Amino acid sequence: MMTTPITNRPAPWWLRELAHGRAAYEELLGWPVSVKVGDRVLIVAIGSSVAALTMPAALGDAVRGELRLAMQDGPVLTDPDSRKWTFLTKPVECLRTGVATELAKADVRLAARGSHVVVPTAPTPRPAPVGTAWRWIEPPRPARPLPPAYPVIAVTRRLTEREDLAA
Repeated sequence: MMTTPITNRPAPWWLRELAHGRAAYEELLGWPVSVKVGDRVLIVAIGSSVAALTMPAALGDAVRGELRLAMQDGPVLTDPDSRKWTFLTKPVECLRTGVATELAKADVRLAARGSHVVVPTAPTPRPAPVGTAWRWIEPPRPARPLPPAYPVIAVTRRLTEREDLAA
């Protein structure tokens, strides 16, 4: 009988970093975060704990400013190219008919229940050059729950309506 020697090798640095980030999200925030090994990213499940609204960065900046004034702001992240911003909120129960279509005309998407959204490698901001990693615009705060989705949707609709009127 031939035996094959087992060689223990440490996990690659990127996998250790993702595993550490996943644990931090779960411990600090209670978010359902998973490691997507093939893409070397962390993803959060959209559903019972988290909702996500993604929009162009310029609109996202305006929405974030309005939400801050109303003290309704929450976590916002950006894609590696900084073209899209994603607002993380409490789950959306039910949108009125036509709202999703209205938002889509402004290139705003509400992530479907059961889908996933990429999140930065850690729940705290880390410097990363544009074009290389998902980054926090506004990081989550452990002691603060996610804001409701409806103020984000309402401000987005109001701002996109203004742009439609100006055109």
